[in-house]
Amino acid sequence: MLYLVSNSFLVSFDIGDLTYTFSSNFLVIASIFFIIIIIFLNFIYFKTKFSFQKYSHEKKLNKTKKGYQFFVEAMIALSNKDNKSAIISAKKMKGLLKDDTSLNLLLQSEILKVEKKSDDLNNIYDLMIKNNQTKTLGYRGLMEQSLNQQDYHHAFIYGEKLFSLNPKIDKLYETLINIIAKTRNWNQAIFITDKAYANKIIKKETANENKSIALFEIAKIKKDSDVNEALRLIEKAISMRKYFPPYIKLYLQILFKNNQLNKIQKVLKKYWNEIPSSALRLSITEILKENKINEISFIKNIISKNQHSEESKKLLIDFAIYLNQWSLAREQIKGLIGSNPSREICFFMSEIELGEHNDIQKSEGWKLRANNAELDCYWVCKITNNPQKNWSALSEHGHFNSLEWRQPKMLSTI
Repeated sequence: MLYLVSNSFLVSFDIGDLTYTFSSNFLVIASIFFIIIIIFLNFIYFKTKFSFQKYSHEKKLNKTKKGYQFFVEAMIALSNKDNKSAIISAKKMKGLLKDDTSLNLLLQSEILKVEKKSDDLNNIYDLMIKNNQTKTLGYRGLMEQSLNQQDYHHAFIYGEKLFSLNPKIDKLYETLINIIAKTRNWNQAIFITDKAYANKIIKKETANENKSIALFEIAKIKKDSDVNEALRLIEKAISMRKYFPPYIKLYLQILFKNNQLNKIQKVLKKYWNEIPSSALRLSITEILKENKINEISFIKNIISKNQHSEESKKLLIDFAIYLNQWSLAREQIKGLIGSNPSREICFFMSEIELGEHNDIQKSEGWKLRANNAELDCYWVCKITNNPQKNWSALSEHGHFNSLEWRQPKMLSTI
């Protein structure tokens, strides 16, 4: 600064006819003063601006907090079934959170659910699927609406779109596979199951089981139009769910339809040697009687490798009774009666006494004993506990793959 004062000089410039002369010191001081004024004005401007922004932000934040508070109040009111309070809180929230479309749609959908306004709810769900944040909720809502109306066609369409957006949604695969079973779209069941397995939603065991059911159902459809394709499909199903009696039963039906008697005997021996179960025995008995197999030697050949097992003896007893070979039936049943015979053994004895000796009194006695005997196994729905005689992919009460071979708790609907 001292340097500038001691070395000052005159500065002149002309404006028109006038000449203006200033000391360099004056210009320096004026420039510094001007810069200070500019800095001060900037400070005032930005401080004022930031104060307004802070006020606006705090106001907006408080508004948002109140909006969320009303959202919580509305949800609590809904849980308490206080629809009136829920609607009031929802309106207040909407006024405060006009820009939060997704939250408004969500709350509206919950209120309309409680009010059971299906048409309005569908309109909300349609709006939700157009919003990226609520798209999955929209498709899920539309799927559930369709299920409630038993519109399985549209339920599957919405469910499939939901599955493509997020296949890992809880219970979505199970819901879809049940819908598919009701619509009998078995090829789609295979596709969805493969996709679920690829996304690690289900284990390989579940994937194979569900795919085998789809193959079984397609084979049932094909057996009347394309026997060879039906055989290929049922053989693949059996390879995925080994020794499952209903599959073997269909396999035998197709072989009989194709008149492959030699193969039938080989198939029967193969599976009976592996797992001589009561479910398989009853399936075999039904198929052979339907196709009028009247030779006891045929049955003896099937059970030749495990003829002393209980199930083999029961199979032989059943056919001995069927073919009126009473002495053979009585000989085979001796070791199975015991002190507490099963219901089935009691009925066998009833038929033997009536058929061999026409002893009505003893026959009726065995029937009475059967009423107090242990129940036989049936296909029982693990969800409803209702038994049914034959296995099906969808139980009689509409549950997919819910049947298991066991004793029912109550025998009232067979």
